[in-house]
Order: sequence, then structure tokens, then C-alpha cells
Amino acid sequence: MEQYCELYALDVAEVYADDGVSGTVPLHERPAGGRLIRDAGEGKFGTVLVYKLDRLGRSLLVIVDANDWLETSGVSLRSATEPLDTSNPSGRLIFQMLASFAEYERGTIRERTQAGMHRALRKGMFLGRLPYGYKLSPNGHDLEIVEGEAQIVREIIANIAAGATLYSESKRLNDEGIPSAGYRYRDRERRRNGGSWTASTVGRMVHQTAYSGIHRVHVEGRDGREEIIERPVPSIVEPGVRERAEAQLAKNKSRAGELRKNGRKYLLTGLVQCGICGQACTGRTTVSGGNKYNYYGCISNRRERRSSKASDGGKPPHRVTNVRAEWLEDLVWADVRAFLEDPGEVLERLRSEEIDTDASSNELQIRRDTLTKRLAAKNTEKDRYVRAFAQGHISDEELADYMADIKNQTNNLRLLISSVENDLRNLIETREVAERTADWLLTLRERLSEVEAEIPEAFQKRRELVRLLVERMTIDRDESSHQRVEITYRFGSPPEESLVPSVLNSGPREAE
Repeated sequence: MEQYCELYALDVAEVYADDGVSGTVPLHERPAGGRLIRDAGEGKFGTVLVYKLDRLGRSLLVIVDANDWLETSGVSLRSATEPLDTSNPSGRLIFQMLASFAEYERGTIRERTQAGMHRALRKGMFLGRLPYGYKLSPNGHDLEIVEGEAQIVREIIANIAAGATLYSESKRLNDEGIPSAGYRYRDRERRRNGGSWTASTVGRMVHQTAYSGIHRVHVEGRDGREEIIERPVPSIVEPGVRERAEAQLAKNKSRAGELRKNGRKYLLTGLVQCGICGQACTGRTTVSGGNKYNYYGCISNRRERRSSKASDGGKPPHRVTNVRAEWLEDLVWADVRAFLEDPGEVLERLRSEEIDTDASSNELQIRRDTLTKRLAAKNTEKDRYVRAFAQGHISDEELADYMADIKNQTNNLRLLISSVENDLRNLIETREVAERTADWLLTLRERLSEVEAEIPEAFQKRRELVRLLVERMTIDRDESSHQRVEITYRFGSPPEESLVPSVLNSGPREAE
């Protein structure tokens, strides 16, 4: 491109590069692309040079839209590697063809990549992560059993089939110090183990059909529907054992509500994480001296690996990160309640978004009206060419060229009008969501007492509210062994007059 500028004596005003941004994103929505559009409108340059047209966009709509913005500002478009000149009918026809080819090429690359992956899978190649218990054979196509891992798989599935739960199995594995499943890719000789066993990891292993001798891969077919590719692999468990384990999991799930019927319900289930290892902190109840203690604790805390002893040179388990459930739940609900009683900042933000939406809507309406007028002008221009031909001023060949040019331009204008109207519909939906959210917050403030009632339905509503308003929550301990809790809300910091000290969005909350 620098050589092109030297060849044609072009002065470079600025270089606009959107590295790592997909060409399917409209030019005016990209960081550098948006700046380019604004600078073009301010007349900072007269020409935009691209290495190739598909660098401007990877779909017909994106390319046409970008060119339209530039043409509106009186800026021409050139390609360093293509005969691109939009100042005449033949050049605009080439532009249309190149834009269509960019979209076609993108679709073709995607289709060929997908087809190549499917062919490789059907031929027996393994792409991505290998199931736990297997490694790739030297020929690169077959799976071989890793006996040490396979024995763990057999124990897990046999125990689940015999009535164990996912939690009890993950706890057993962690207590015995067995390295977690982690992952292994086809090009890796050794498996990279994870932090600890979790119930979800054990559940995925039970549902892994490869252990029964058939490895299934779910892929997207040409028609967009899911397709399953199956290939035989060495089985790890005896026939029927894995299926019985799956049936037991279904039975455990159906009995879960009954098993928890008389237990304590935890408000922050699924929200608390360990700040040290990143694992989930689940609600638990222990009994000591005849008293019940409820707390949130990291699932890795119960891990007592034999390899962690100093004599073995292993890494010791991290410090226990348990937090009393009542304290943490009261803390979070007090902040949430304070926000619901006075959601002023969020309401202001919603109103500001409505104003921004109105401004964007006005801009889009102006552009739609401008495009509509230009479309009407093209239809008028088409009629003029027909009259000129009827009067003998232009030949058949010239009329055909003009008609093809007008057709491409009107099709592009209709494409842009359709895109603008779609953006307008999205803005209307965004505004309606903002209005509903504001109404919801105001209504909730008036009916807060109903949410705090001591009935199961109210508890479920409180839990849903907390999940909506809490982004993340971590617990750990500082160097002085003080418990430390850090909570990030989806709203601003609670007011100082909250029932408890405000949670810091930028720092930790400490508890003795």
C-alpha cells in the first residue's frame, strides 16, 4: 500500500487499522473504522485506500454500507490490488462483483473448513480435547486406553451406578488426592490436570459414551442442524454399567427436591467463588456440640492430598475459605435492599439510555429518509435512460450498461434501507426494555415487603433478585487469616446509610 501511494503520488493522511476485529462488523461500529468515517465527514482526506476490498468488510452489506458512508462524504474508495473505480458504471459493476465475491469467499472458507473437519472426524481423527482415560495412538487416528485414568473412570461410574451422588464422588476423589481430569489435546503427550474434581466434571464423565465403546461428536451440518458423528473406540467400562449410572443420576435428580425438603435453603447458591482456586463455594451445614452451623465453603477445602505432605514435596492445600452463611446472606441482602429502596442511579442511567436511544433513532430516521429519497431519484434516473433510448440518444449496449448499473445501485439502496429499518426496530426494543426495567424497579420498591415474607415463594423471588443484581462474589483469607469477601454488584456502590457498611466494587470486604 505504501508502494501504491508512492506510485500514484498520494499523500498519506493517516493509517486506520482495526486489528483483530471481524470484517462482519460494520465499519462505523469498529474503533478505527468509526474514526475513519468521522474524519471523512470532516474532509481530512479525499481517498480511502484498502489492500483488498474484503479488508473493508466480509459481507455485501458491510462493504456497501461503508462505501455509502464514504460517498456521502465525497470520499472515493481505491484498492491496492483490484481495479476499483466507483466513478463510472463499469467501475461500480466491478465494485459490486468484488463485494459479492468477498461475502462468497467468506462463506466458502467457512464451508470448506467445516467440511474438512467433518471429513477428518469421519476418518477417525480426533480434534480438540481427548476424553479422560484415553490418549492418541502413534498413528494419530485411534484412541488408546490410559490404564491409570481408566481405572478411575471405572470406579466413578461403578459408584454412581451403585447409588453414589456426583457431589460424594467428587469429594471422594479430592479427599483421596487423585489429580483432577483437566484436559489433553491430540498434540500433547501428558494430560494437564485441573484444580480439583467437581460434580459437573464427574457428571460429564458419566455421560461420555466413549467409555461404552462409541465416541460421539456433535457438529453442525450444512443445513444448520446438529449432526452426530460416531466412531468406535476401545471401551473402558463393562456393557450396561454406564447406562445404569445415567439412570441413577436421573433418579438422584428427581429426588433432589425431596432430599433438600427439610434442609436449609441457601440464598447465594451458585454465586460464591473461592478467591484462591476459583472453584465454587457451596452452602453446607455441619453439626457440632448439638448446634447446626451453616456456611459457604470451597469444595477444594476438603481435599487432603497425600502428595501434599511436605515430605513428599507436594503443594499443600490452600487455606480454608469458609464464611458463615447467615452473615454473608444478610450482608448481600442488606445491600440489595438498600439499592431497591433507592435505585436512583440506575433510573438515571436508564433515562440517559432512553435519551441516547432517541438521538440514535433520530439519526437513523434521517438516514432512512435520505436513502429513500436517493432510491426515488434512481428510479427517476432509470426512466430518463429509457426515454433517451426511445429518442435514439443512446444505443442498446449503452442502455444495458446503464440499466445494470442502476439495478445494482437500487439494490444496494434497498439493502441499506432494510438494514437501517432493522436498526430502528432494535432501538425501539431497547427503549421498551429500559422503560420496563424502570417500571419494574419502581414497582419492586413498593412491594419489597412481599419479597421479604417468610414463605417459599418469597425466598425464590429473593434468590432471583440476588442473581440478577450480583455479578460475582469471592471469599478468601488475607495474610492475617481474616476472612475477606469481595462482592461486585451490577449497580453502583450502596449508600453509606445502608444497614451494613457499603460493599466496595473496587476492594474487599473483610470479616473477622
